[in-house]
Amino acid sequence: MRLKRSATVVVTAGIIAIVHPGTASAAGLDINAVDNGACKVTFSMENRTNTTAYTMDYWIDDEPLTGQDYGTGPTGRRPPLTSGVDPSVPQWPGNLYRNNVEPPFHTEQQVNLAEVANLPNPGAATHEVHYRVILGPEANDRIPVAKTTTVTGCGGGGTGSAGSSNFPPLFGS
Repeated sequence: MRLKRSATVVVTAGIIAIVHPGTASAAGLDINAVDNGACKVTFSMENRTNTTAYTMDYWIDDEPLTGQDYGTGPTGRRPPLTSGVDPSVPQWPGNLYRNNVEPPFHTEQQVNLAEVANLPNPGAATHEVHYRVILGPEANDRIPVAKTTTVTGCGGGGTGSAGSSNFPPLFGS
């Protein structure tokens, strides 16, 4: 794992933990989710790889993961957000895989939880949103351990469209 300048080192009972407030990272990726208030969350990805195949998923509160299992376990909802690559970077496949592209390419997507289909706990004022990256060509550049952010400003609305699928197809399938 790569250390960020904003990391905090915590020592408790002889155990050292490195805490990254709100950001999860691997060698080739950093991901984040930010509460925007008004029941909205912005997911972002900083990609240092040369592939657009890394895919973020998320789930809300205690909902079960029921999306397709691509060999790493069931997936959650999609923001939809996949890793972006600058047009000047030779992409994988077709070129050797890299995870050290600088500067990283930034992609982001805002999700309004009030508009999400089958929102768990629709009357709640806040929602816990868990997110990670479990899909992508190199396991060392995925972020399989979920991070969590609290989304505020919900309170009452947000039942979403009953006919919509929670899990859109990944990679156009």
